[in-house]
This record gives sequence, C-alpha cells and structure tokens, in this order.
Amino acid sequence: MTTENRRKKLIQLVHIGKSKMGLTDDAYRAFLDGITGKNSCAEMTARQLEAALRAMRKHGFPLAARRVRPDEKGRATLPQLEYIKGMWAKCARNKSEKAMLAFVERIARVKALRFLTERSARDVILALRKMMIKAGFDPDTSEAPDGKN
Repeated sequence: MTTENRRKKLIQLVHIGKSKMGLTDDAYRAFLDGITGKNSCAEMTARQLEAALRAMRKHGFPLAARRVRPDEKGRATLPQLEYIKGMWAKCARNKSEKAMLAFVERIARVKALRFLTERSARDVILALRKMMIKAGFDPDTSEAPDGKN
C-alpha cells in the first residue's frame, strides 16, 4: 500500500471514528486539535492520523472486527479453541500448555492450536469429551457426578 493510499485509509477510519463516537463537528475538530495541533484530517500526516486514531480508540471508538483472510477460512473458530482450553484445564492431569499441545498433536497432527481446522478441532473436542467422562466429569456441565467441581 502506498503512503498516499495508507493516508486515505487512515482518514476514512478517523471519519468513521467520529461518527461512531457521536462527535459533533466542533467537538471533532477540537479533539483533533488537542491531539495533533491540526483541526482537519486533510492537513495531517499519516503519523498524525495514526495518533488521532489511537486517541479515538482510547476514548471509546471500537476496533473493527478483523476480517478472516482467505487462508484462514476453515480454521478452528475462537469458541472452539476456548472450549478446548477450558476442557483441558478441567480434566487433564497435567494442565500445562505443553501437555495440551502434545495431546492436540496426537489427535489432530498439528503443532499448534492455530493450525487446527474446524474439523480437526471437532475431533479434539470429541477426544476431550471422552477424557472428561473417564475423569468423572459430565462434559455438558463440567461438573463431577457427585456435584463437586
């Protein structure tokens, strides 16, 4: 991305931030002036636009959800990964990250959680459910049959 394209993109993000934060035009210009010393995006450099955007994020402008890149399609979802980690923490004897990764590698043949596909994550979850049952937990409630956690 060229510097001019990057600058235009930053200007767009600052304007989106203005509308998402509900700033009036006067408040917006005062905000920019307080951050960069300039009251218009057109007068700012890319670095000043980045500073304005950082300040907007600190004051409530939410970060946009990151788009899924084409090479990430089919990867395990965040809820699947969190479920795997939670189930591991609940029922594994050795609760270390290293032990969990060894288990995942044995089941799904991947070296790290980020390489799991949705299908391989499902396989790991099913194996963990079996492990929870053997450990005496109900995998649907994560409680031991006697009611102890």
